[in-house]
Amino acid sequence: MKQFKTLVALVLALMLTLSVASVAFAADPTGSIEITNPKTDPNAANTTYEAYKIFDMTTDGNTDSTTGNYTAVAYTINSAWTGFFATGAAGAGYIVDNNTGSLNAIVVDGATKYINITESNVAEFAKKAFEYAQTTPVAAATSISVEKDATTVKFENLSLGYYMVYPKGASVQTGDYTSIVSITNTAPNGKINQKAEYPKMTKVADDISTEVGQKVTYTLGSNIPDTTGYTKYEFTFKDKTSAGLTYDGNNTVTVKIGGTTLTAGTDYTFAASPSDGNDFELTINLLKDDKTAKYTYNAAIEITYTATVNDDAVSKIDNNHATLTYNNDPKDGTKTDTTPPVEVKTYSSKVVIEKVDGANTATKLANAKFVLRVKTVGSATGESHEDDIAARKYYKYTAGEGENPGSVSWVTVSSEDAAALAADTSITVVTTNISGEAKFDGLEDGTYELIEVEAPAGYNLVTTPTEVTIAGSNSDDTKLTVKSTVENNAGSLLPSTGGIGTTIFYIAGLVLVLGAAAIVIARRKAEQ
Repeated sequence: MKQFKTLVALVLALMLTLSVASVAFAADPTGSIEITNPKTDPNAANTTYEAYKIFDMTTDGNTDSTTGNYTAVAYTINSAWTGFFATGAAGAGYIVDNNTGSLNAIVVDGATKYINITESNVAEFAKKAFEYAQTTPVAAATSISVEKDATTVKFENLSLGYYMVYPKGASVQTGDYTSIVSITNTAPNGKINQKAEYPKMTKVADDISTEVGQKVTYTLGSNIPDTTGYTKYEFTFKDKTSAGLTYDGNNTVTVKIGGTTLTAGTDYTFAASPSDGNDFELTINLLKDDKTAKYTYNAAIEITYTATVNDDAVSKIDNNHATLTYNNDPKDGTKTDTTPPVEVKTYSSKVVIEKVDGANTATKLANAKFVLRVKTVGSATGESHEDDIAARKYYKYTAGEGENPGSVSWVTVSSEDAAALAADTSITVVTTNISGEAKFDGLEDGTYELIEVEAPAGYNLVTTPTEVTIAGSNSDDTKLTVKSTVENNAGSLLPSTGGIGTTIFYIAGLVLVLGAAAIVIARRKAEQ
């Protein structure tokens, strides 16, 4: 019996020991942070999301028997963040002595204080905390590499506390790009709707369908990012025109931010020797000397310049492109990211005449002369030169000289008679070659009229204009050459009704009638 009692006592002691051990050595509770609709760097395969732990959560170890939650919870400042909350520091105002509302308690140097972070000031707190994290050697508690265009990001097995989460390189603030979230044993799974964005760039042209010699105005656009935490932040725009466009030089570049025109050399600079075949590389410093923001957040950046369409553009699609390079790491000013090239496609077309014998179209006719006249301007035309090209104006091509490209212009003539047009040196007259071909280069979309002003020897002149329509495409270069077949018939033309030939017959007949009448009258007088 005594041995049995001893055994029971040992079992009870063991159970008590195990029970105490289970309490003493129970695993600390953990939580998670899930980011819905995460923003990822469009210019990289992966984006690093970092989580900084600002406050640690502490408990008394006692739990409610029904809910299992701790009966007492408090916070302490994470050791890496004590400097942020020190007297006079950026975060000092967010720890207060008195609870003015439903503020969470926090133990600071053994005294109970309160975390003064509310809905009204959490965005401001996040911005200051982010800046502190970037300008001081504060390490992230954990990080995750997220694939491009991922739909969710989730931090798991996090110790409970108060966290700040943000994606590296996201410097454009569309709201609160750093997100603050608290995870506790009552709400261990925090969720964030990330509002981060990355710098973007746009590029447009004021005309898509172009003529040789036409100046096209290009506009690059972006917006001023949030430069919080950065000691270096630059935007470098790199632009490259294709072979069919001649860059008109840095003196045609205009830079505006928020509608205000900037000064070259002071507010922005050009690279002395553009790299990678770029026509220009333009850099804007977005920070003042004291490293604060120089421009208003989200203000529009607008860069315009001109390029001239040259002969290499004929029947081709020109892919003019630009990129934007920007700083993406507040802790390392040498690290940058670059947007994918933004392309603007323009094109210029040509009309090819095929001159053939009307009785045998396999026979090509040389030495036919044509001029080109505008009927209507196409819908793809921009605003570059609407006053120049207009109905009933005639095509004039001026050859290039030196670095100056050739150009197309449109002329009003004094006479539209075929012979007068053939001899008019103010317009371009083309002559078909031995293959029966001639062409008009460097045309934009529209409807034109081919007018024959001199027929091949032995053939009749085509007196009705041949209509030809150009409807080009910036994705299909086969539409940039329009062929028009014009037939001529051999032999003499019979006088038409109302023409000079019938007039001659009428006059001759009248002369004969008058002559006969005169003879009759003369004979009658003789008989008398």
